[in-house]
Amino acid sequence: MNRYLGIDGGGTKTATCIIDPAGTELGRGTAGPGNIATHDDAALASAIQHAVTQACQQAGLPADNARFAAVCAGVAGYSVEERRAAFEHLLRTLVAADIYRVEPDYVIAYWGASHGEPGIIVIAGTGAVSFGRNAAGHTCKEDGLGYLLGDRGSGFNLGLRVLRHTLERMQEGLTDPLAEAIQEHTGARTQNAILQWLYGNFSPARVAALAPLVGQLAEQGEPHARKHLTEMARRLRHAVRQVRHRLWLPRDTPVYPLGGLWHISAFLREEFQEPRWTGEGPIRIEPEELPGGRFHIVNPRNDPAYGAALLALRTHRQNLLGEPPA
Repeated sequence: MNRYLGIDGGGTKTATCIIDPAGTELGRGTAGPGNIATHDDAALASAIQHAVTQACQQAGLPADNARFAAVCAGVAGYSVEERRAAFEHLLRTLVAADIYRVEPDYVIAYWGASHGEPGIIVIAGTGAVSFGRNAAGHTCKEDGLGYLLGDRGSGFNLGLRVLRHTLERMQEGLTDPLAEAIQEHTGARTQNAILQWLYGNFSPARVAALAPLVGQLAEQGEPHARKHLTEMARRLRHAVRQVRHRLWLPRDTPVYPLGGLWHISAFLREEFQEPRWTGEGPIRIEPEELPGGRFHIVNPRNDPAYGAALLALRTHRQNLLGEPPA
């Protein structure tokens, strides 16, 4: 019986999933990071081999000579073309399969969440990207341009905003619970110390790690924290509206929130689904210019690793039927 392998190569881990022709999950594995833009071939090979071996063992397959009808790998760093070509070659040396496919990580996240049905995923973690597909198979991506040029509504974007907020309060000689929380977390009590914390050991993930502090304060009703989360919700809503509009999707199209930022605060999720908060005390915000109605929020059906395996299955079937790829 044919088996299908999905690989999710992310910045923090590599996950694998094996399914049968009915889509039944047979085995899973996890290993180290799998971002093809930031890790060399040796590290990628080790992570894939370990994760595939674990999945094969769970599935009852011989790890040393298992062969798959198709394998699909969704990877972070896909946009770096030279690394993508090298990874595709590496994948062929590591996994025996009849069909190989490599996609961006957000594509397999969409397939895991929706199983290929019309819908939109909105990923908000350290970075941010929205991606959708309609019934005709047309797709659209919004943002996902990285922390320098885009990722609006991301954890990094939020962390940068609250650092700027803290600097401005220091400049004014004022403080508030949000600025105090940022100072406590960074250990910085002066503007120069904030700058040193940011630039001295810079990483997007370190800045994004400030997001849970904002979420906690927003849940307690702190207005400055709520203001910043409202801005994040609006930016993410805008991305989803753009995808929905370009694909001519109806307003009741399922929207699947993915990524760690969604877990920092119920307030963020509520403002994303249907904006209501207009401010508190001296803090007031203008209503959205194009609100776009209430989003139809749906929980993902499966994770990206399963989505990659499902896409491998679909690719194999369409190959047999002579149809264009999904």
